Amino acid sequence: MNSFIYSQHQLPTTMKKSLYLLPLLVIVLLVSCSKKDDNKDVTPNTNPLVFVSLTANDTILPVNGITQVAAVATGDGLTYNWTASYGTFVGSGASVMWTVCHSDVFTITCVVKDTHGNSAIKTLQMHVN
Repeated sequence: MNSFIYSQHQLPTTMKKSLYLLPLLVIVLLVSCSKKDDNKDVTPNTNPLVFVSLTANDTILPVNGITQVAAVATGDGLTYNWTASYGTFVGSGASVMWTVCHSDVFTITCVVKDTHGNSAIKTLQMHVN
């Protein structure tokens, strides 16, 4: 009767290779099946960005007139970026002053960003005579 019990020196070559690969296979399985928790340091956003309004004290101005433009928004660590199709801003933050030196219709744009990477945008038309 044949016995299937071998000493290490009597194992067939294929079986020896399999025994050497077994620890490697176990390591690969453990590493690839481990769960990564990439969100462990992420603070949940409990105060989402809401851009409520963009207004100006005057939307019809004379040439070289100046008006206050204000953004109302809620969220965490808000920043405000102001641009206009033409004209000059004075100040920064949620409220700025704007003026322009010639007549036309201009667009003021405000982009609000929060600390979570969210952003919102609003525009306002200004008529200068």
